[in-house]
Amino acid sequence: MKIATWNLARPVNPTGVRAARIRDWLNAIDADVWVLTETHDGVTPGSDYSCASSAEADRTSTVGERWASIWSRFPIEQLPPTRDPARTVAARVTHPEAGALLVYGTVLPWLGSTWRDYPARGGVAFRAALASQAADWADLRAQFPTEDLFVLGDFNQDLAETHYYGSRANHGRLRTTLDAAGLVALTAGASDPVRRDAEPYACIDHICVTRESCWHAEPPTRWPFDPAPEKRLSDHYGVAVTIEPRQRDEQ
Repeated sequence: MKIATWNLARPVNPTGVRAARIRDWLNAIDADVWVLTETHDGVTPGSDYSCASSAEADRTSTVGERWASIWSRFPIEQLPPTRDPARTVAARVTHPEAGALLVYGTVLPWLGSTWRDYPARGGVAFRAALASQAADWADLRAQFPTEDLFVLGDFNQDLAETHYYGSRANHGRLRTTLDAAGLVALTAGASDPVRRDAEPYACIDHICVTRESCWHAEPPTRWPFDPAPEKRLSDHYGVAVTIEPRQRDEQ
């Protein structure tokens, strides 16, 4: 199974040329589960997918614009609203052979972005939103203790070995929060496919999974394959990971 995330940089005209090029990439990557961020209901990976979405974006009057949407080829059940229903969404995806897994889609505040009444300065908004989302992760793991949790989306913070985007303080807080939640970022450090193939850029869109996962993950990949993001398409790279159920003797 392939899981992927991509920030689409607000394709508010789903019938336009840019949206068509985005769909071409979605078809080429051919993920089974997508977390699309800064997206629109009219931009879909195909008719064979079903969707669970955050509430309509809270910064626009454009009908159908979302901070985060989860698309799945497999049966998907949207879970009760998260603590931030505008910027996050949680769903339960059922693989026909390996069973159910939990998927949490997110956009965390970027540098200069407020969140609710929290100011951007000093990373206050980022850390407040992260704490709220971590509480969601804990709830999901308590409710579904035997199912792996995947957290995907735009974290607006690198986890690279040298700095790219975000802040050192937020870098440390994100690592600490993921660790406390029992999650590992498959796109961090030496495994970062953007830093590996397109230095000095690095992942700020991450794929995280339960530390003791029932799934084995292949090395992550990124697109487009150019040495810099194709900003007329999106200012973010997309990232994907192929996962397989572990054999019993691997668990």
